[in-house]
Amino acid sequence: MLSPIQLEEHKILRIQFDTRIIEGEPAPLVFRHAITAAQQDEQGTRWLVRLDVQFLPESDSESAPYIGEIAVVGVFTLPSDFPQEKASDMVHMNGGAILFGTARELLSSITARGIHGAIMLPAVDARCFLPEVASNPGT
Repeated sequence: MLSPIQLEEHKILRIQFDTRIIEGEPAPLVFRHAITAAQQDEQGTRWLVRLDVQFLPESDSESAPYIGEIAVVGVFTLPSDFPQEKASDMVHMNGGAILFGTARELLSSITARGIHGAIMLPAVDARCFLPEVASNPGT
């Protein structure tokens, strides 16, 4: 059975990372994300979703192996009979999860050739991409 949300296409908007030369144990990376989604048609069946992910040390005083960010965008579609009141949550949660997986794979592939090895984005609960959760990160 197919999901009601389907990915039409996805692209990289931005990828940037700096490799740091560090001595001793590297500081763990912190990952932060932001998601935006916008309807692209009046029927609410076509959506543009952007996901930005940053990776950096927990504090400025720590030495992280990499610092950077990646931004990916995707075009998603919903069936015309999908309930309008559930569309935004469906797009944010599933679009975010799909694009996060895309960012994970791209980042891992590119950094695998780096001197500190691959960055692996952690698994996240897809509910973190819902608008009310994203605007209240403490929940």
